Amino acid sequence: MHMNDKKEQVFENNPYWEEQDKNARQVNEKTTDADIKQADSTDKSPKVAVPVEEDDLDSNPSLDEPLPQVEVRKEDNAITFIVNGEAFKMIKVEGGTFTMGQQDEDKKTLSFTDEKPAHQVTLDTFYIADVTVTQELWKAVYPTADISQKKGREHLPKVKISWYDCRRFAQRLSKATGYNFRMPTEAEWEFAAKGGVKSKNYKFAGTNSLSFVAWYNTGNKPIQPVKKLKTNELGLYDMSGNIYEWCADWYDKDYYASSPQHNPQGPEEGQYKVIRGGSVFSTADSCRISMRMRHDPKLREAGVGLRLVLDC
Repeated sequence: MHMNDKKEQVFENNPYWEEQDKNARQVNEKTTDADIKQADSTDKSPKVAVPVEEDDLDSNPSLDEPLPQVEVRKEDNAITFIVNGEAFKMIKVEGGTFTMGQQDEDKKTLSFTDEKPAHQVTLDTFYIADVTVTQELWKAVYPTADISQKKGREHLPKVKISWYDCRRFAQRLSKATGYNFRMPTEAEWEFAAKGGVKSKNYKFAGTNSLSFVAWYNTGNKPIQPVKKLKTNELGLYDMSGNIYEWCADWYDKDYYASSPQHNPQGPEEGQYKVIRGGSVFSTADSCRISMRMRHDPKLREAGVGLRLVLDC
């Protein structure tokens, strides 16, 4: 796919750029949306990322390893989990009905056929993490994990994790906490990004002015720590930009034409999984809430990570 070449340079409004980070990302980690999504019907795999062998989805050896200590703090509309001293918050998303996909009235916006038709979706209540899984949380769940940290670069999103890695992580966290963690469905992700029942129908997650909420179009500047920009209506950070986020669904470019209204789960099978949200490597158009991307679930990509969801 050839994405829109018109790029917005707006980072003078963003507060967190550090001069020493300019060349921190290696060239071989670069990812563009053209590597991931294509506008035509050809079936080509991304040309970047590190492959991991596909294994039995029901096999997770890490469940037999000693589990981390967990503390749970419940609030009215959120649950905070503290795993080996590392805290993260799950925000309650009240169920409701919304219009999923690109709406025809927004004719000035770049869109693709897989974002249509716009259709009504009704979701049950669920919880979603206010940030993507960080390196610190990954290591809290997997104490032997090898993560790279530099002073002043704490709480970076954990990337280079396959869809299968994410599924195993959620399983291990579920066993440790007694709660059912998982990846969001594509519909849950979009509903949460829109702000749920509090939505103001923004193009991006929390605004129509992308630079206030998203790291994107950064050139050679790296992925940024979480919680540095503004949130959307639900208090969720970085739903647009910074890193793409894995969804549970298999990808089908024509799925919207036959999607059920209530709690759609995506196709029963496929070759690719859905990723959402845009990244630091994306143009503004790719950070739109309705933008859909596909990615090989076996690949570990420099710009793709995980946001957790929790059943009520």
